[in-house]
Amino acid sequence: MIRPLTLFAAAALFAGCASAPLLPLTAASPASPRAPEAAHFARTTSLRPDEATRKTSALLTAAQKEQEHWDAYGPVSGTPADAPKTDAKPEMKHDHH
Repeated sequence: MIRPLTLFAAAALFAGCASAPLLPLTAASPASPRAPEAAHFARTTSLRPDEATRKTSALLTAAQKEQEHWDAYGPVSGTPADAPKTDAKPEMKHDHH
C-alpha cells in the first residue's frame, strides 16, 4: 500500500515540475548572459595604516629589539664581560623524608 502511494507522489511531483512554464530571462535579470556587468565604484576607504596601527607597529618594533638584546646577553644586565664569573655549581638542597 505504501509503495503505490510513494510512486504516485513522485509521479505527481515530476509532472508538476515538467508542466511549469519557464519564464524567459530578460537582460535585467542577473542570471541572464545578456545582463550588464555590475557597476564599479571607486574605493572610498584608504588602505594606509591609521594612528593606532602605527603606534602598535612602533611598540612591537621596540619589543623585538629588546627581545633581541635579551637573547644576545641573556639574563645578565649589561654586557657579557660584566657577567659574574663563577665556576661553582649551584647548591642543591634535598629534603629526605
